Amino acid sequence: MLSTTLPPPSPTPSRVEPADWRLAPHWPDLAVAVTTQAVDSVDHLLRGLALLVQRGRLSEAEYHILAQPALRLKRCSIQAQQIVRLHSGQVRQTHEKIDLAQIVESVLHERRDELALAGVTVVRQLHPVELLIDPTLAYSLVQTLLEWGLQHGNRLDWRVEPRAVDSVVGAGAALGGLSGWLELSVASSDADTADAAREDGVVWLLAQQLAHTDGGIVLQRDRQPDGWHLRAQFRRAVGR
Repeated sequence: MLSTTLPPPSPTPSRVEPADWRLAPHWPDLAVAVTTQAVDSVDHLLRGLALLVQRGRLSEAEYHILAQPALRLKRCSIQAQQIVRLHSGQVRQTHEKIDLAQIVESVLHERRDELALAGVTVVRQLHPVELLIDPTLAYSLVQTLLEWGLQHGNRLDWRVEPRAVDSVVGAGAALGGLSGWLELSVASSDADTADAAREDGVVWLLAQQLAHTDGGIVLQRDRQPDGWHLRAQFRRAVGR
């Protein structure tokens, strides 16, 4: 006679983590996973809102009101991904001779409609400064500094110029006796805009990581009574 009693199940092998496991080595994977999920979620949300607009359930004005916080979250997530990528050394730089003033002008021209709609006043004093720098990194840094400025004010004064190394205290090594300087003054009529909680946010951390990745850029910022003043020194300026 056959027994109907089933044998006890085999124990499921358990995964044993090493006793010295630490989160620190895994934080880049965690950051990428979280930010990727955030970007995907925002994209799904925006597609849903766009569908409601198409069906007449949502007006264009209502869409923009609801979409702005989602777009800020998406932008923040992408910036965090950039920080991880730069920090992990996944960026291969190609230094070329480019004009910093042209980079700034290009970024401002590209964002002109957005800035106008937001009521942002932009003032330029851009003098040619040739740098040896990776073009993509330079473009990303200027875009990031613009994002940082927009967090803190609605008037952005940009200045780009070359300066002799002798006239700059602590300038360090520079090519041709020159340093390139980018200065950004940010002013606002709203005292709450310069919120201390955002001083060291993702945008500023990205700017610092970009400068560190280049190795020849020094960033400094000072709080002013009506906003902020930022200085970026580019040590690999090329004399004409």
